[in-house]
Amino acid sequence: MSEIIWDLALIQKYNHSGPRYTSYPTALEFNENYTNEDFIRAAARYPERPLSLYVHIPFCHKLCYFCGCNKVITRHRHKVEIYLDYLEREIKTRAPLFQNRLVTQIHWGRGTPTYLDEDQSARLMQMLRANFDVSDDAEISIEMDP
Repeated sequence: MSEIIWDLALIQKYNHSGPRYTSYPTALEFNENYTNEDFIRAAARYPERPLSLYVHIPFCHKLCYFCGCNKVITRHRHKVEIYLDYLEREIKTRAPLFQNRLVTQIHWGRGTPTYLDEDQSARLMQMLRANFDVSDDAEISIEMDP
């Protein structure tokens, strides 16, 4: 078996923390100077492009110490219904800005999207389909907690 040759200069070059790309735009891009008008202008850009939706599901049964996501550790499942109520209000408020754009991707991210039960998952998909033009062959993905 061959011996591993370590390049000390290369190790030292990259021996520092890098950015965490857990979202786009990254959390550092958000600030209080970004107004609703900025959001509306951004939403109007590229009207011919298809749309990708990300839905953050912040609920988890337990804390994973490696996770840096915004999360709610709870066993109180009724909190999901409250969250979905607020999410529905947000979707209904924002969806008209994207009414002429085809949704080709939907991703549910963490916390743990599988925290939602079958009825809650169906409710969320119905919300998205009722308020956006979701392609019949949209790529739909979900992060899972094994």
